[in-house]
Amino acid sequence: MYYFTGSNDEVDNNYFWYGGHSWRVMEFDLSTNTVLLISQQPLTSLGVSASWSTESSYVSSAANNWLINYFYDSLDSSIQNDIIDNTFNIGLNTDVASITTTQKVGLLDEDQYARAGGTSSYLYIADNFLLGNRNMSSGSTGTTGNGIRPVIKISDVVITGGEGTLTSNYKTSTKATNTSNVQVGEYISVPITGNECGSDKMCTFRVVSKDSDSVKVVLNGLLSSTSIYGVDTTITTDHDIYTALNDFANSISVGYRYTGNKTFYIGNYGSGAHTSVQDETLSANIGLPTIGEMFAGNDIDLSSSSIKTFVDINTIENPVLSGEAPSASTNYWISSYHSSVAYNYINNNGQLSNTYSGTNYGVRPSVYLNSWIIASGDGSAENPYILA
Repeated sequence: MYYFTGSNDEVDNNYFWYGGHSWRVMEFDLSTNTVLLISQQPLTSLGVSASWSTESSYVSSAANNWLINYFYDSLDSSIQNDIIDNTFNIGLNTDVASITTTQKVGLLDEDQYARAGGTSSYLYIADNFLLGNRNMSSGSTGTTGNGIRPVIKISDVVITGGEGTLTSNYKTSTKATNTSNVQVGEYISVPITGNECGSDKMCTFRVVSKDSDSVKVVLNGLLSSTSIYGVDTTITTDHDIYTALNDFANSISVGYRYTGNKTFYIGNYGSGAHTSVQDETLSANIGLPTIGEMFAGNDIDLSSSSIKTFVDINTIENPVLSGEAPSASTNYWISSYHSSVAYNYINNNGQLSNTYSGTNYGVRPSVYLNSWIIASGDGSAENPYILA
């Protein structure tokens, strides 16, 4: 068994682009030909803490339900077939193995985090994220944050390219030929007529989900201007934020954007199950990320620096002139509300938070794309798919 320990400067050869996501290899076992991976970034943010005190309470928790019933289900079947059962330690942080569960996907435990070097390791990022262990015997208040970073163990995967570095991730040979067979998480660049995404007139999106006739994507960054949410917590297409959203939708080149309406979830979310937002919907052709949805949390800076920032202009939109700081807000709105007087947003640490009306925050559009042929690219951040 071999495992990685040390800072980003010391561990710069364990990056793996796989199944639509960027991962860090934590350990590998030559005797079983298995590799243990953790997502490079939180893939969503939920209002949960490590409050479980038994295996059954963990299994039924909001965090585990998201991992099992959303994240795992979002993976391509070929990726699911590579993932093997793994034992996850979910006990008290001083005795992590006092409670365990065996399943396909889970959370990092305190011992694994410490073994890698803790806050001095490559696992440390600016975005807060949840570990699998509570830090009090009462089991009610222990959490390192509410971003979710899935951990999986895969077997017998053949690496076909890359050097394991940030700019040359290890890769497998899987590559889509059209939008119907892209993987959730992959990057797609789409031409626009406006100036939101720089002089190349191309905006980069990440795939959130797919349906029978379209692909749902979210902008890999924020619009250049902030906006207030609106005057009512339940969002409608008459809200202030839809001025910016509609302008952006109209800038996407004709033919690429699905022009009919789709369903966006806009229900109440205080904490707990991500499915609670589905009891209220909005029919529209553009919207905002929804709590529990893939990438409804920061798309973090992928640089190797130990100092993480919200926007990396090399991989995320919000173009700026050389030497200037990104101008867009580091907080952005979420479509589901917190209460009758408070709106949900994602803050600069990737945490789900809420505020009252009148605040200007960033706008991260989510749209549907038509089925389309892919002309080039491999779906990674460095080489997004380009539509024909």
